[in-house]
Amino acid sequence: MFARYGYSRARTAVIAREARVAEGTIYNYFKSKDDLILTVFEQSWRGLIGRLRENLLPIKDPVQKMAVVLTNVVDLFQSDPELAEVFLVELRQSGKCFSSQPMSVILEFLDLLEEILRAGMSRGVIRSDINVKVARGFLFGAVENILLGWLLRKTQPDLFHKEKSYTLEEAKETLIKLFAAGFFVDSPNR
Repeated sequence: MFARYGYSRARTAVIAREARVAEGTIYNYFKSKDDLILTVFEQSWRGLIGRLRENLLPIKDPVQKMAVVLTNVVDLFQSDPELAEVFLVELRQSGKCFSSQPMSVILEFLDLLEEILRAGMSRGVIRSDINVKVARGFLFGAVENILLGWLLRKTQPDLFHKEKSYTLEEAKETLIKLFAAGFFVDSPNR
């Protein structure tokens, strides 16, 4: 409903009707519409982070780990454009984007990126002359910008009619190449 109507026009009565419950039932579980959108965000990201941690356990190579993370995030939103719209557009509209609930999940994701970067630094394959906090923010921002551009091209094609479009597959490949070229120590094996 948030993706379909936008945050401000998604009324709890409409959300309840779509969920096939009484409007009052929503308030048994959520304090407000804000609480509902924040819970959707938090549960989705926590689920993604949990799956990523599981998938990363057997992988040792930092470039492969980062590829798994970046690809999974892009794939999540590609498979569910409405979720992408809620996260990238509507959550911001709610004004709650930078409250403690979404920020704690974002920081948890940023910590995962930092772990990968630090592991690569300790193995000598990721440059040690970069600020890890800046690097993780750079990666997060790049993915967010790519996804927002993709989403806007789908939902607002008139804004981009003069630009050549790109697929998310092309975006993932480019992102991974830029990560490898900018973050990794020069090595004859890479």
